[in-house]
Amino acid sequence: MVMEASPSPQSVGREFVRQYYTLLNKAPAHLHRFYNNYSSFVHGGLDAPNRETLPVVGQKQIHNRIQQLNFRDCHAKISQVDAQATLGNGVVVQVTGELSNGGAPMRRFTQTFVLAAQSPKKYYVHNDIFRYQDIVFSDEEGDGSGRSDAEEEEAGGTGPYFP
Repeated sequence: MVMEASPSPQSVGREFVRQYYTLLNKAPAHLHRFYNNYSSFVHGGLDAPNRETLPVVGQKQIHNRIQQLNFRDCHAKISQVDAQATLGNGVVVQVTGELSNGGAPMRRFTQTFVLAAQSPKKYYVHNDIFRYQDIVFSDEEGDGSGRSDAEEEEAGGTGPYFP
């Protein structure tokens, strides 16, 4: 008997990206089928600069949010797909590229997915974080740490600690 090896995280990631962005182009109203009732989805852009974009949770809410985003005639140019194994036989996938919606100019984006395993070769999107990369931050705007003075004050041991 020949045991069929599980697909590598990179092959899972690449195949997922192919399917996801093909559906985004051809039938975006069906994208919610990649998600389930425990999935989390956040799609942030320039609509609310300096304001946190809150995630929506659950397949129905994700479907509603996708409808609000009004995807039509989307074209993606994927420049990089990175994938790694994660907890519970899942796969984390990071995608960088450019996206055009409705004939608008291409915009750089980063999208990160956590694919949770349902069975050895079947996954659903558990987490999806999308960000346009239009905003450019300058190192001259602070001390190089990426945190504001207020954030530096707040960082005095009040948040989670990561060694």
